[in-house]
Amino acid sequence: MIIRKANVRAGGAEPQTWRYYSDDGGLTQFGAYVETLQPGGGSSERHWHEQEDEFLLVLAGQVTVIEESGTSVLEPGDAACWPAGVANAHRVVNRSDAPCTYVIVGTRVTHDVCHYPDTGRVLHTEGEQWRIEKTDGTVLKSGRCKSPPGRD
Repeated sequence: MIIRKANVRAGGAEPQTWRYYSDDGGLTQFGAYVETLQPGGGSSERHWHEQEDEFLLVLAGQVTVIEESGTSVLEPGDAACWPAGVANAHRVVNRSDAPCTYVIVGTRVTHDVCHYPDTGRVLHTEGEQWRIEKTDGTVLKSGRCKSPPGRD
């Protein structure tokens, strides 16, 4: 199946937008999105997954990756890999004066635990249900996934 950029569903709002290539192509085993960050923009909070691999490939501009070991500036052709189960909390920001664009790929799992160490929160995804807890187990919020498990 060929997916044309002009026909790909877009999401987000400035300063972070993305295109849902894998969803529009009907893929179910992994998610692959093209994200663009405007100057000053950032991805999610620093996080790491117990069950989900993540891969990032820079297409354009400069991307600053913040990890446990510090920050790294990535340029077109550079990549970052975050294997499942490795407690290397990460996020992506654009500290340059031009937009940056990258491909982000992650496995789609129905059960995962995602840790957000900077805010002391933990996201549990269990099939069609999710909940966010404090690290002490106090439930902050819960609900049903909006899309099939592993696709939110």
